[in-house]
Amino acid sequence: MIIKSCLTCKFHEIKLDGKDEMSHCQKENCWSRYSKCVLAKALEKYLKEESSQPERSFSALTHMYSRE
Repeated sequence: MIIKSCLTCKFHEIKLDGKDEMSHCQKENCWSRYSKCVLAKALEKYLKEESSQPERSFSALTHMYSRE
């Protein structure tokens, strides 16, 4: 699997793993899917998407009586 966000990184290279092309991180010397860089990018994307959603207020009363 080639990771799109790694294509612009200067440490990125493509290696064969059996028949498949895989993203490899030269900086961490591991497959990119296991690198800390991809982990940080994924977390950043997740937090960005979560924060863009409006905050929902939660009330126990609303939760219990919203079914009426």
